Amino acid sequence: MAFDSITLTTVMPELKGLIGARVSRIQQPTRLELILTLRGSNGSSRLLISAHPERARIHITTASPVSPSRPPGFCLYLRRHLEGARLKHIIHPESERIIQLQFTPRDQLGEKEPLLLIAETMGRHSNIIVVNQRQNLILAAIKPITADISRYRQVLPGLPYKSPPPQNKLQLSTLTELQFYSELKRRGRNLTSGLLATIAGLSPLWARELIVRSGLQPTINLKVATPAQLAPLWQEVVALTTTLARAEIEPTVYLQTDGQVLLAAPWPLAYYSGLPTKTFPTMSAALDFYFQAQEKRLRFTALQQSLLTKINRQLKRGQKKLALHSETIHNAGEVERYRKFGELLLAYAYQLKDAGLTEVELQDWADPETRIVIPLNPALTPVENAQYYFARYRKAKKTLVATKRQQQRCREDLSYLESVLLTLEQADRLSELEEIKAELKTEGYIKRGPTPRKQQPKTSPTSKPLFFSVDGYPVLVGKNNRQNENLLHSAQSHDVWLHTQNIPGSHVIIRCPDNKLPPQNVLLPAAHLAAYYSRARSSSNVPVDYTQRKHVNKPAGSRPGFVTYTNQRTLYVTPDLNIIKALKDQP
Repeated sequence: MAFDSITLTTVMPELKGLIGARVSRIQQPTRLELILTLRGSNGSSRLLISAHPERARIHITTASPVSPSRPPGFCLYLRRHLEGARLKHIIHPESERIIQLQFTPRDQLGEKEPLLLIAETMGRHSNIIVVNQRQNLILAAIKPITADISRYRQVLPGLPYKSPPPQNKLQLSTLTELQFYSELKRRGRNLTSGLLATIAGLSPLWARELIVRSGLQPTINLKVATPAQLAPLWQEVVALTTTLARAEIEPTVYLQTDGQVLLAAPWPLAYYSGLPTKTFPTMSAALDFYFQAQEKRLRFTALQQSLLTKINRQLKRGQKKLALHSETIHNAGEVERYRKFGELLLAYAYQLKDAGLTEVELQDWADPETRIVIPLNPALTPVENAQYYFARYRKAKKTLVATKRQQQRCREDLSYLESVLLTLEQADRLSELEEIKAELKTEGYIKRGPTPRKQQPKTSPTSKPLFFSVDGYPVLVGKNNRQNENLLHSAQSHDVWLHTQNIPGSHVIIRCPDNKLPPQNVLLPAAHLAAYYSRARSSSNVPVDYTQRKHVNKPAGSRPGFVTYTNQRTLYVTPDLNIIKALKDQP
């Protein structure tokens, strides 16, 4: 969703309500985002101004972002010159995505020196600029623009402020019907391109919306279209102009079928009719909800991708280590040959020369028909060669024992990483990813950054397991190792624990009121959940073990989520999406 001129126009009445308020606090939580706290007769309000290339906007917000420990230079400049200043005036050039906030701070001599804080919310060209109003000189910019970036317009301290290039389009407020028809036919081939080329400040969203409301086909050839054919579209343009002038809005956020936010609009849109919506009392509230959800989703995607990259890198390392351990064990299989060589040399030492032999062929007493060739060091006696082979035998044996131990540990690490990879792929909440990240830090897979001295220790993020009800039995599913551990700790000894057999997956707990196993019509859906929330989601005949919680043991020092269990029984299920959907759809 683009923060277009029409959306900005609907926010203007709220912004004008801030006129007369004083700036009490200035924050710059991110590189391209400002929050001004203004205190007026109606209390305090936070004004958010963003110059992000994809999320540029200006509106009142309720968010309380965490500011960096060291404020950026632009933030420090604004604090020095704008804190305590009063907002005197707001200018919004028609059809532009530009807002000029006029402040009256005092200079070092105590005289009032009007400053303009100009917010340009123009996609990748967005910027926030401080301008001396009397001299029209740029004092600071959140995003300096040099001649290497733009030859037309530089934004640097000391240069005169120059407005963005004009759109060379017609304004809605002065557009006449005759102009509309003639310019539409002259500038466009079809309705969409014609509207966008003719009307200033019109975004593709509103071009599509006007066409849908008019009932016309967007592919109409404008070169042969008559005014009578285009009249319904003109009526919708007039209706939009009237609605904007009256500031009659019904802020609406549209949601996708999966619950993700799609866009925020000042009015219900015919183009998106049928989609679920949420309504808000103000346009700022709708924009705040939409952009916070968008940023949360972007943080979720970025964190998930970062963790997936780290886990896949660790998996590749672990697989290489496992291959090296297997090769070492294979090579160490000759350890018994060294022992055999030493024993034969001692047994036949009396028949051999003291030194000078490079090899000797001796009969194996375990198999009289077999003769074994033993390489010798000519500088050593047979007894000394035997001692050499015994030493190699002892060393190889120790290496073999240590390598097998490392191989087992490597397999456990790979199994753990596979389980974490599964929880990452199935996570759908930011809190779940934060839990996984905290777990990986604890396990040493992610380095802990330096903690500032004055920073309070953060509490570990927590999320709740999935809850289902099967014929009155509560069934809980852990979606990551921390949830799995919490489920085990909170379960009663007679509760039933389920898990896919030798397959990474979630721990499932059935809360039981007594010491009896739940009936089959409860066990089977729970087994479906265990199979669905596992690596075998797309497999058939998935083995799911179940036993009472008292038979599940967490070995000391083991990886998160790892348990051993006894007295289990096994169900074989093929995850049924209809059963899973029915369980999810329960209130």
